[in-house]
Amino acid sequence: MTNPTDARLDFAALLPGVGVFGGVRRFLEIGNELIRRGHRFTIYHPGGERPDWLPFQGEVKPLSKLAAARHQIAICNDPPLLDDFERARADVKFFYFVLENIRGERAIARSDSWSALANSTGMADRLWNRYRVRADRVIGGINLGTFHPGEPRDSGEYRILTFGRLSRRKKGVPIVVSAVEMFARRLGETDRPVKLVLFDHIGHGNEADPRDGFSCDVPHEFHLNLGQEDLSALYRGCDAFVSAEKRAGWANTVAESMACGVPVVCTRSGAVDLAVDGETAVVVRRQRWFVERGLRALYGDPARAKRLREGAMERVRSFSWESVADQLLDAVRTRLDVIP
Repeated sequence: MTNPTDARLDFAALLPGVGVFGGVRRFLEIGNELIRRGHRFTIYHPGGERPDWLPFQGEVKPLSKLAAARHQIAICNDPPLLDDFERARADVKFFYFVLENIRGERAIARSDSWSALANSTGMADRLWNRYRVRADRVIGGINLGTFHPGEPRDSGEYRILTFGRLSRRKKGVPIVVSAVEMFARRLGETDRPVKLVLFDHIGHGNEADPRDGFSCDVPHEFHLNLGQEDLSALYRGCDAFVSAEKRAGWANTVAESMACGVPVVCTRSGAVDLAVDGETAVVVRRQRWFVERGLRALYGDPARAKRLREGAMERVRSFSWESVADQLLDAVRTRLDVIP
């Protein structure tokens, strides 16, 4: 049999859509990297339209065309697509666990119809501890060409950035807002007034405008529908990034912040591979007073913030999309080698 690292492999990915979501980014970036190496990567989703927010070099087809196709490797990460995934014709199938506590998680993890992939150490540990399922670790990633540090800047404000998707409670935006308000009150009058900076994307299945009904006692600004280069510039223009997620698989925004050289305050959720307390981030419990304490730790100790920033930039380099593709190919090689 031809070694899969040398042969041209044919991948299919089943997605619920191609909107601006971390799980979608994962497949677009992996697909681009595999295509760069000479493999084929086709995305199937109900609408069949191409993504318009991140360039993708592969094919995109309506999910209705999957039944007539055959691929060597099929990958899915969405429980509502399991019937299509079951019927897909492929030599090897992987369910890629990218979020905790998905519907039917136990049955999906223990199914004999596919193998499990995990997008983080935390996810792999969860699958083993709960279900005694050993998932292949395909951990990462980050586009280091897009997300990178820039020249130091000082706007005169202390700018605190967070992902502002209020419609998803697990993102913890109200916790961050409350913590920033506490932090600003504690500082009082200062030469560097606090500003909260939020970003999100409207459309592609996320139709709620996060500004509707939003309230915050601290001066703030929302950035919506930024392109990838503009988002990277937004990171670089801030002094701290805060994440208060729960049940995350891989925290894309934490990785992006670190790659852009922004000191991070975060929970462990989705960040165990990246965030080492005192070395690469301030890791906190998911409560506003712990988040506020983390912000004070950065603000009050610039040397510490610099040390964490440098440690994070070094660590995040290990999680490029090239590394993710290598891990996936290792998992594929193991499965294809046992096919007669």
